[in-house]
Amino acid sequence: MKKIILIICLITISISCKAQDNTIHSNEITINGTQFFGNDVSLVTQYFGLPDSEEDYYYEMQEVMSRKYIYNGILFYIVNSKVDSFEITGSNYAFTSNNIKVGDNISTIQSIYPLSYANKKSNGLMLPFEDMDLFFVISFNNSTNLIDKIALYSY
Repeated sequence: MKKIILIICLITISISCKAQDNTIHSNEITINGTQFFGNDVSLVTQYFGLPDSEEDYYYEMQEVMSRKYIYNGILFYIVNSKVDSFEITGSNYAFTSNNIKVGDNISTIQSIYPLSYANKKSNGLMLPFEDMDLFFVISFNNSTNLIDKIALYSY
């Protein structure tokens, strides 16, 4: 009987380990609880106000001129009036419902995305999407282990 209970426990633990999240779905991309990615730039200005500065840039993948909206601690890349990507460098912004922030210890990622954490490099880890050809890079200072940037990129 003890062997059966032990086997059932081991199988349950094994299944739960394999079921742990290691990817992110596009509907989970939130900043302070709001989903900006893919939405109109008006949502950004509604939430953050006018940017501290703006810059034009050429977006080679779609061969269009685009804009960067630069705020204190966060940068939005706007393509065809939609938020295409962003970089968070300020600690005032919580990423996803897990509230990952710049300034957090990188070890906080371990329980949320264990495989990405296990495969991290010396200064960052990659978090792939399960439904898009995009990924997040969560960068950290190797000497302090504190997150210093959260950025969305395309392949």
